[in-house]
Amino acid sequence: MRNINFKNKSVLITGGTRGIGAHIAKTFLKLDARVIVLARNRPKKLIQAKGNKAIFIKCDIKDLESLDGAISIIKSKFKSIDILINNAGGSPLAKTITASPKFHQSIIDLNFTAPLNVSQKIAKIMIKQKTVSNIINISSVTATRPTPGSAAYGASKGALVNLSKTLAVEWAPKIKVNSIIVGYIETENSILHYGGKRELAKVAKKIPLKRMGRPQDVADACVFFASDLAKWVTGSSLEVHGGGEIPSYLEVAKPK
Repeated sequence: MRNINFKNKSVLITGGTRGIGAHIAKTFLKLDARVIVLARNRPKKLIQAKGNKAIFIKCDIKDLESLDGAISIIKSKFKSIDILINNAGGSPLAKTITASPKFHQSIIDLNFTAPLNVSQKIAKIMIKQKTVSNIINISSVTATRPTPGSAAYGASKGALVNLSKTLAVEWAPKIKVNSIIVGYIETENSILHYGGKRELAKVAKKIPLKRMGRPQDVADACVFFASDLAKWVTGSSLEVHGGGEIPSYLEVAKPK
């Protein structure tokens, strides 16, 4: 097995200050990458690992003026951006029939339009570089199944998967573009979506591997896509969901 290391490589992560994004940042720091994180709010403590510290740039990726400002800083301070991970995203639960158009637009802007804009601006940097670069889009199982209460979110994540496949063709061979379809992950905000420990345990029982996913599971998938192990992989979607969900009919069916 090759020794995976990202020394002299620059990794840009949106939403990289907490949750899954923070674990992705820490993982690449452990592998000696130069990690830059974009987020609206500066964390109380900068992410660090193995003596390496992430570089924080304040940016609201939904706001084009804020994004352009961050891109200007990146161009002035870094010789290259080798890996972009579009991680920022999310949505509160809301009934589709009562949610406002403004709410729906905000969810679409964060989960689809912003990653598209970030990718386009960073690709203009990547395309001029001598080496092959990587863009990794963090999608969700909501992209491929019904998700009541998260209609705009699921649709956005589905669009992000399609975008990844399209850009993989448009920007080849200089830029590889892949997506990760993420399942149920236990983070510091899990209680907002699933409830307490009892509810999390019930959700875990519905997963074939019998546990919730961990942020590290997603970080490891990012490392794979960004490494030479995936140098002939582009336009792909990697499902990181513990096997998905056990079909409900198995709980009630009694085959003879």
